[in-house]
Amino acid sequence: HNEGGSYRDADKPFGLVVSMNPPHMPYDLVPEYYVEQYADLSDEQLCTRPNIPPAGTKWGDYYRANIRNYMAMITGVDRQFGRIVQALDEAGLADDTIVVFTSDHGNCLGIHGEISKGNHYEESVRVPFMIRWPDNIPPRRDDLLVSTPDIYPTLMELMGFGEDIPSGIEGESHAQIFRGNNGPRPQSQLCLGTSAEQPDCGWRALRTHTHTLVISTISAQPDEVCLYNNQEDPYQLQNVAGENGELALSLTK
Repeated sequence: HNEGGSYRDADKPFGLVVSMNPPHMPYDLVPEYYVEQYADLSDEQLCTRPNIPPAGTKWGDYYRANIRNYMAMITGVDRQFGRIVQALDEAGLADDTIVVFTSDHGNCLGIHGEISKGNHYEESVRVPFMIRWPDNIPPRRDDLLVSTPDIYPTLMELMGFGEDIPSGIEGESHAQIFRGNNGPRPQSQLCLGTSAEQPDCGWRALRTHTHTLVISTISAQPDEVCLYNNQEDPYQLQNVAGENGELALSLTK
């Protein structure tokens, strides 16, 4: 609320970034109000993904110990984000405001033996991206491969500052596609995990509409190659690099 212009000049544009911490460990730091909404669901009702490790294993028990609070945190984020959108509607600013909902990473929560992020699996790298601008961005679902560096130039162009986008930035603007027009569509997304101390090691991944290719490099050892068919195996349970050598090789070029 901006009564009397106490926070900003109501006649000037504004930008607001709300960076919520949840869902994030420690998972018990969530209001009980949200946890109670999952009280009638058993652990197994919350464990519907086939790649969740079984109960009785380290990571299977870790998932089950935290999934209820994790979902409660997501519910809390949904509720608070909804309040922001509602406030824009009530202030009559919805039609003039671009709203973006996204995240910097996902969370395996024990899936694939990974405690959280920093890996190439879908649970970690595939994040939500929703954008709303009434009468300017037609509502729909699109399979456009958007990467985090694309957000800045896309928003710049949507706001009318396309000519001010600095040269040499990593991302590309998809403003025309967002508006419902045609434009170049990326065929892949790059993901990588490495360290400043050993930049030649770590892993590099290429994600297309159908596959994820991962090449992991450990010093003095042969590269490990993983290939997942995300259409036939969306939970990435089977490495098919061995029987798809030519496809894996083509994705490196």
